[in-house]
Amino acid sequence: MNPDMSVDELLNPRIHIVCGKGGVGKTTVSAALALVAARHGRKVCVVEVDRRGSLPKLFGAKSPSYEPSELSPGVWGLNVLQEEALAEYLNVQYHMQRISRVLTSSHFVDYITIAAPGLKDILVLGKIWYLEQDRSADGKHYDFDTIIVDAPAAGHMAAFLSAPMGLSDAVQVGPIRRQSDWLVEMLQDTARTVAHVVAMAEEMPVAETVATSAALHDRLHIAQGAAFVNGLYPKIVGASAERAVEDGSEARDGLIRAGALVNLTLDDGDLDALADYARFLSSRRKIQARHLRALRKGIDQPILKLPFLFSSGIALPEIEMLADDIEQQALEL
Repeated sequence: MNPDMSVDELLNPRIHIVCGKGGVGKTTVSAALALVAARHGRKVCVVEVDRRGSLPKLFGAKSPSYEPSELSPGVWGLNVLQEEALAEYLNVQYHMQRISRVLTSSHFVDYITIAAPGLKDILVLGKIWYLEQDRSADGKHYDFDTIIVDAPAAGHMAAFLSAPMGLSDAVQVGPIRRQSDWLVEMLQDTARTVAHVVAMAEEMPVAETVATSAALHDRLHIAQGAAFVNGLYPKIVGASAERAVEDGSEARDGLIRAGALVNLTLDDGDLDALADYARFLSSRRKIQARHLRALRKGIDQPILKLPFLFSSGIALPEIEMLADDIEQQALEL
């Protein structure tokens, strides 16, 4: 992606795969990116590929289903379960609606996916292909402009995205070979698919993000968009708060006067606590800045920085804030 990125360039192409180490905030970034796309008039579907179903909770919605459901104006979500994906595959590809329900119990799916490693990933990617092609077993048409995939954690991400390539190598002829080729083409077509990496400004997440970016480029041949860095501490207080620990200093007196202007009485204990907190933030920001420099050296993608959210939980208001930051930074790059 061009470092001089606009919002429209960020939102293109149609399929966005959000990758990263577990716990770095992939689902949060996926939800915020979906809101940005919806603000720009796009009909968005966010795809979860595990059973946790945490995405709808960010929008205050109920548990997800296999079929798309609207979470927010312009934003839809679904959770891809392998049993349902296999039933849809048999129905769409082979018109086996009656037998598909018999063959797609969880026990049967477990059996055949053990016998054919990577099949679960193929089924999930096949559902994404169906969404892109606007095809479904029940004949419904959703016509999504943007499809955002909350990918598995980095440890499974490469196997997930490389599954159709392995199947294409193993099966030389027939419909399965053709269908695996379709998935490979979808993933590697820069006009159709882009991957975004998500990190935190910490040693292990940065190292895994650099490794993920290299795998996307060297092994998977999937185009990359932006890198999102979550949880960055903002500069809430400055050097004056740190100097305020000194009794009688001008900075200390200035903070007392500033508090009085908003009817806040600050005593020595308050000022000491404020100075300690300022030191903590300054220290954390220096550590994060060092890891950000390492990330910039390790990847070529533009970096979008997202703030640490001082809240008891993440819900729609916080996702809206992150969407604001993404939109603004994309305009400034």
